[in-house]
Amino acid sequence: MRASTRARARARGGAAALAAALLSACSLVRPLHGLTCEPGAGDASCLYGQPCDASADCTTAACTEGVCQCPADMVTIESSFCIDRTEVSNAAYRAFLAMRPDVAAQEPFCSFNGSFDFDDTGPDAPPVCTTRRKEDEHPATCVDWCDARAFCKSHGKRLCGERHGGPLPFRGAMAQGEWFDACSKHGALAHATGEFDALQCNGDGTETAPVGDDTSLACEGGYLGLQHMSGNVREWEDACSGDVGSGDLCRTRGGAFDSEGTLEELRCDARDERERADTDHTIGFRCCSG
Repeated sequence: MRASTRARARARGGAAALAAALLSACSLVRPLHGLTCEPGAGDASCLYGQPCDASADCTTAACTEGVCQCPADMVTIESSFCIDRTEVSNAAYRAFLAMRPDVAAQEPFCSFNGSFDFDDTGPDAPPVCTTRRKEDEHPATCVDWCDARAFCKSHGKRLCGERHGGPLPFRGAMAQGEWFDACSKHGALAHATGEFDALQCNGDGTETAPVGDDTSLACEGGYLGLQHMSGNVREWEDACSGDVGSGDLCRTRGGAFDSEGTLEELRCDARDERERADTDHTIGFRCCSG
């Protein structure tokens, strides 16, 4: 074998060995706030596309054929992270409540939150919440920011915020973060469906529409499989003005059925601000992971 051929072969072999070593070490191609991905450690720090031994290794909550992937009920965004296909439903939220989640396990800024229950009964319930749609297939509304955060955490997910986890700057540009990326197809669309149809996307209605049925499929975008990113209910985002407690302002995205067809309010880069403890029949949420 000529010397130049042997040199090229050694170079190819060295490159292949290096690539294998990086993969086996989970080289943090997309670092997750300093966590080191170690398959088998069960620390849920391996990102989408990284090697894994079990689902406990993956922030995406799904290890398939040795690689972290998005679960079937989530959509893969830019081969990078996962987002729920639909808004979280009443049925899914009731299943969470049935597990009797521990309110004492919340972060200090949610210590005010003494219950994860729907805020739709009792003398202190907001009047709009007492008439919300409670059927299983409708989106879970009248839950505050801390309730939504706890639900996502209980499923190995998170409220959508900074790519791969963490809060977004509250006053930062709207064209950033996981929720915006998913809604706008990485900035290409003003509304999730492109040319917005307020009727199909329930942006000019009187109540919520069911999630995950043929009606929701009529409002699919910005990525294939995503439903009602614009309209139906506003969605809590991991972007708050501080970490003090109930009065912190937190962002919601996407507009809702009461937006009266206002295109600006239903854009992917639009925002609304509510107190962390607020509950409303127009606000729901979905989760991200990876």
